[in-house]
Amino acid sequence: MATRNTNLASDVFNIYNPYNPCNNYLSATITPLQQLPFCNNYNNCYNYSMSPRHHSQLYRQLRDVGPRDAQRIIRMYEELETEIGRLEVVENFELTVYYIDALFSTGAYRQHLMMVDLAIQASIQLNIKDVPDVEGDVFKHLLFRKGVSAYRLEDYDTAIHVVKELIRIDPDQEYYPRFLRTILFKQQHSTLQFGRGSFIFCILLSAAIVTLELLFIRPFYPDIVSLTQITILAVFLLGVIFLSGAYLSAHTRAHRKSYRFLREQQNK
Repeated sequence: MATRNTNLASDVFNIYNPYNPCNNYLSATITPLQQLPFCNNYNNCYNYSMSPRHHSQLYRQLRDVGPRDAQRIIRMYEELETEIGRLEVVENFELTVYYIDALFSTGAYRQHLMMVDLAIQASIQLNIKDVPDVEGDVFKHLLFRKGVSAYRLEDYDTAIHVVKELIRIDPDQEYYPRFLRTILFKQQHSTLQFGRGSFIFCILLSAAIVTLELLFIRPFYPDIVSLTQITILAVFLLGVIFLSGAYLSAHTRAHRKSYRFLREQQNK
């Protein structure tokens, strides 16, 4: 059963409050709460009781499906979406999170991104922190998976923005800075592409020199065979240097940027 997050830090709420004019995260994608698919019963959003409650048959039916059976969860949710929209708001929210996680698990990252912002917004406005089968704070869970989906789709700017917000909320979480370094590393596409391209060029050039040596140099110019072999080795090593240098440069820049950002947040 979802529980209301009555202890959510006020600064976190101020960062993500969609009506905060300083908000840079949700302002571009905000939807009035009444328009959310899981808030048809809007008048009851803030009347949720902490006491045990009876779950609807539809809720029990979908929750009976194991989280590993993601395809079945997706199929059932989409078939029953209209009925789910009429459920009590917390049940509706939980099932929507269940569906969003199933999309993520199946690699449907574009669909996941289409749905996850609505759930993130609702988790704040409904002040819900805990959801069954979700480890930790559901808000952080959804936000982190949004970053992963953006990363998988190579939308590195969005992924970086999302992970930076997570670091601002929880700078002591170890895997947020690691994920930020990974994204910053992958974002340096031109540097990595230059390294790989240079390495491939050197490999092809080495192969061409080897062919030239076997067909012409050994039969007609045996005196320069040793020089040719040294040239082949030098060209190959040059390719390795280009490749290693590009990856080392990208890694160093990513590490420096992520470390500087983390230190800034920890010192606030």
